Amino acid sequence: METKTRTALFICFFVCYVFPLFGIEYVTTVPKSGDGIYALLRRYNLPTTPEYVNEFKTINSDNLNNNYKLISGKVYELPLYQLTFDGKTIRTTLGYNDYQHAKIIENYNREVTRSGVKGQLYTRDLKLWVPFSMMPESVEINHETETLGGGNNTFPIFGEKYKNVKLVDNQLKGAVYYLVSGHGGPDPGAIGKRARNKMCEDEYAYDITLRLARRLLEHGAKVYMIVRDQNDGIRDSHYLKCDSDEIYYGGHKISAQTVTRLDKRAEIINQLYNQNKAIYSTQQVVIIHVDSRSYSKRIDIFYYYEKGVAASKKLATTLYKTVKNKYAIHQPGRGYGGKVLTRDLHMLRKTVPTAVYIELGNIRNPLDQDRLVLENNRQAVANWLCEGIIKAFK
Repeated sequence: METKTRTALFICFFVCYVFPLFGIEYVTTVPKSGDGIYALLRRYNLPTTPEYVNEFKTINSDNLNNNYKLISGKVYELPLYQLTFDGKTIRTTLGYNDYQHAKIIENYNREVTRSGVKGQLYTRDLKLWVPFSMMPESVEINHETETLGGGNNTFPIFGEKYKNVKLVDNQLKGAVYYLVSGHGGPDPGAIGKRARNKMCEDEYAYDITLRLARRLLEHGAKVYMIVRDQNDGIRDSHYLKCDSDEIYYGGHKISAQTVTRLDKRAEIINQLYNQNKAIYSTQQVVIIHVDSRSYSKRIDIFYYYEKGVAASKKLATTLYKTVKNKYAIHQPGRGYGGKVLTRDLHMLRKTVPTAVYIELGNIRNPLDQDRLVLENNRQAVANWLCEGIIKAFK
């Protein structure tokens, strides 16, 4: 299995695109006086194991004090999904044909209904409760259930205009690929201004990440989008509206606390890596950000790799050379200020699969802004990064 190593590795990419179930949300509750996390979990017939306690702490990080005590009057999300029942069976609702697993979920729902925690059975109120550890991996990983194998496949997260993706070839078949756009949710990242318009880092990083994901899919890859916005598909406009409704893969909220936020991203990736390692020999991570420096500082694109990890350095170098060559072809004599550097970054250290961290330019510099504001340039960056990934794969 491909993990970080200090010896040379053959790097290849396969991308697995992820969509959570439509109509999915957390069950919420207001604790009673004197309740703690354990009491709340027990009331909903959920385990009080470290897995569930830690999940509760993660999804409610903004509503817990330093001692993880519950705050009176606050609404808390439980590690318990609520899905819209399709009126047929649990299996068709989940798109997961495992009878025994469906029976376990059915029994849980009958139990919480009998205890009075849930008012009606799912067959009446059409609200199916699924404890987060009972959610089948295949459902979490791919709601759409299609894989690219020819013809068109529909991915709503790209937006109406770009949702249909046609398989071009299978050059990238065989590995798992995790894409992480920077910041999101309560944190917009770096802020730039242009023609009186506000530019939020997370919006431009997300748009280019979506465009990259779509190109990778066209070449037979499967992609996990770790940060996702169900409303913002690929947008063909200069100025992208800043919002804060991004979430993580699996429906998790994005914390306002930097370390918590980064740890959750790495945790999600590492969990998926463990699920996939028995099937796929190669798994890779690309993290996309936009830098912020002084107004006059033009930096082009920087590629950061983890020190001592040959695979990370090779990936960063391949992407750098590909983009530099593209600029030489399309803008001869321009010069290219991008660099490949090693840097002690949290996400490079904490993710198990080999990772590379990309800064797309200086959001405050007018020339670097052209790369972000002009939608054709955003697409070109995605195209060139995809080409670099294909070269690294070969």
